[in-house]
Amino acid sequence: MSASSDAGPLIWLARCGNLRLLEKLYSGIVIPEAVYEEAVTRGIEEGYEDALIIRGAVEAGWIRVLKPSGRFMDEVKAGERRRGVELGEGEREAMALALMEGARAFLTDDEDAHRAGVSLGLEPWGVLHVILVSVRGRLMDKRQVRVALGKMLEGGFWLSPGIIHGFHEALDKL
Repeated sequence: MSASSDAGPLIWLARCGNLRLLEKLYSGIVIPEAVYEEAVTRGIEEGYEDALIIRGAVEAGWIRVLKPSGRFMDEVKAGERRRGVELGEGEREAMALALMEGARAFLTDDEDAHRAGVSLGLEPWGVLHVILVSVRGRLMDKRQVRVALGKMLEGGFWLSPGIIHGFHEALDKL
């Protein structure tokens, strides 16, 4: 199964040293130019090391940068209107790419993008889901997860205490 991603999951997985999980979990990752601009171009300009990691994945070919067609962009905009949300260009284009490429998985940590993705028949997943699936698939152990989550939280990844608690409960059940 392939996946499309907005910038957030790429940035946070790269920051905690786990971007390659996506290569192992999915047959391919596609991102739009707007996501590349946000995660790589601006990231490099602002001195973020994760931007270089993401650029390396693009150069290696396991993340592909594509332009969504207008038909699929129109479909996403209709989904936004149905859900009463307004998305950023990267999220909008990433969903359009998911539809265009037949990628059911749409990686996002944005709540509005999640809702819009569901209305379009996509399966939106965030970083925490990617990490839990990686534990289930024995790509990470629980200690590595705790280290990765710690790095993300220290770096500014925000989660409510309830979500953190629920994540740890789900992790303990694996």
